Amino acid sequence: MSVSVKDAQVTILVEINGQVHLTAMEKEKYEAVTFLAKNSVVGVIPTGKSQAELNEFLGYRG
Repeated sequence: MSVSVKDAQVTILVEINGQVHLTAMEKEKYEAVTFLAKNSVVGVIPTGKSQAELNEFLGYRG
């Protein structure tokens, strides 16, 4: 199955001491990481979950 990630949102998680954290970064750095991530993807695995469900699971209230 071929999927385009051109318009995908990139979410960056960092694991520290076994705990998963959302990240924040400057816009220019986020854009650079997003470019690299999208151009490095060779496959995707659907989770059936939305970004909101992921945030809830991580305890992020925004």
